[in-house]
Amino acid sequence: MFEIGTTLRDARVRRNISLQQAGDDTKIRVKYIQAMENEDFDVLPGGTYVKGFLRTYADYLGVDFQVVLDEYNERFGASDIHEHTIQPPRTAKPKAPRKHQNFLFVAILAVAIIAALAYLGWGNSSSHNLPPVPAATGATTTAAVPAAPAAAATQTQAQTGAAPGPATVTDADAFQSITFKSSSQRNWVGIYKDSNLSSVIWGDTLAPGESKTLDNSSFASLTAVWMDVGSTDGLEIKVNGQDQKISGPGIYKVTPNGIAGSGEISTNSSTVGPG
Repeated sequence: MFEIGTTLRDARVRRNISLQQAGDDTKIRVKYIQAMENEDFDVLPGGTYVKGFLRTYADYLGVDFQVVLDEYNERFGASDIHEHTIQPPRTAKPKAPRKHQNFLFVAILAVAIIAALAYLGWGNSSSHNLPPVPAATGATTTAAVPAAPAAAATQTQAQTGAAPGPATVTDADAFQSITFKSSSQRNWVGIYKDSNLSSVIWGDTLAPGESKTLDNSSFASLTAVWMDVGSTDGLEIKVNGQDQKISGPGIYKVTPNGIAGSGEISTNSSTVGPG
């Protein structure tokens, strides 16, 4: 039976490569290299990343990756080693705002009241000696309409103590694209929905000259994501078309305006990707 771990370890030893050197060259952490050589795949971050780790390490050692993959599928099942496909969450189509409908109703009601008052004033002007009520002009009606719902909303909020609803995400607050390009060496990058890195959007090792662009469909209504970077050497990052700079490997919070502050919120030892 073909032994994945033994084959990888023997290939490394024959080339007189230490574990630390292999980790530095491939940007894969030493503990993950040891796990592959010991066939302790439960130590790896998850089935999504196993194929990437095995491919990178096998190519580095000159081992036929397809043979390694076939053996893994035979012994552990192909379902745990699939490529990750981005499926952005479906969001309900926002309903059209009803603010203009409220204004129209108030305007019609105001015109009806003014017409009624004008009719009563003209009909009783001889007995009560009251001057006729002038009809409101279009400018007066237009100016009076927005004040009614605003005052009603303020009074209702004051009585109930309810806070105003959440602000709507505008195009300026939304992700249009995030682009990564590796110019000189392999770079590991992962994008996640939360700071715990428990919900992956995309992650992979970029070869020299390779690039990846995530468009707005990958982020749906998200206003912030977290980025795990294994190596910054030769790595170019753009957020919504703007070049970004980071201080080194680590986990960074990314908003549509760019990488927040200095960006690094964790040391490299706590990241889940290779590097």
